[in-house]
Amino acid sequence: MADPALLELQPQTLRAGAQVLARELSLQVRRGQRWAVIGRNGAGKSTLLRLLAGLPAPGRPPIRLQGRPLGERSPAELARCRSYMAALPHDRFGIAVLDAVMLAQRQPDAQRALQCLLRVDAQHLARRSLLGLSAGERQRVALAQVLAQDTALALLDEPASFQDPRHQAWLLRLLREQVPRAGERALVFSAHDVNWVASLATDVLALLPEGRWLAGSAADVLQADTLQAVYDCAWQRIERSGRGDLWLALD
Repeated sequence: MADPALLELQPQTLRAGAQVLARELSLQVRRGQRWAVIGRNGAGKSTLLRLLAGLPAPGRPPIRLQGRPLGERSPAELARCRSYMAALPHDRFGIAVLDAVMLAQRQPDAQRALQCLLRVDAQHLARRSLLGLSAGERQRVALAQVLAQDTALALLDEPASFQDPRHQAWLLRLLREQVPRAGERALVFSAHDVNWVASLATDVLALLPEGRWLAGSAADVLQADTLQAVYDCAWQRIERSGRGDLWLALD
């Protein structure tokens, strides 16, 4: 018998105001899975991740987290079960990076917080102010905060969008290690780089125009016709012996 889903979204119509983003969307996230959410700008990726995280939303969405309805969990319980990283953190106070990571811990531990910064190649930023970081640096600090929270489920909104090529590869290795296929953790993330998605995701949810969507294994969803429907441009697959295929967007 299969293990119950770590996160389950029962059929739900996802909206942004009057706009329908996805009709009767359903999703099951199991341990060892790394789900990518892809779609055009404005397709609803961030809205979906916020919904799955249980952030302020009208009503009580039909979501179960570790077998219990999301709406029945207190903020403290949610913090123990899932972590969430926004695409654009908005900092109001210039606290030190190390202190910001420690605030994500249930039991503040400076040495462990430093280890989290080391894992994202940001240990040299420990004494810097959050307000003085570049977008890429702040993004890696946000990921360190996710690691410090130490939850079974991580929800990451465009975690690689501000990273240079070296740090994109670094982040790819880190997330593979953090969420191995046979492990106890799961990941849901959004991204625009199809090749980065193909290198990390085990499964893909594609948000299509007019409220349509497609979900399945990465191998099944990452196909030229699906990508064309998602992004409204043609795609070419370049096969590489012994390595993952490469996708190119065409005019």
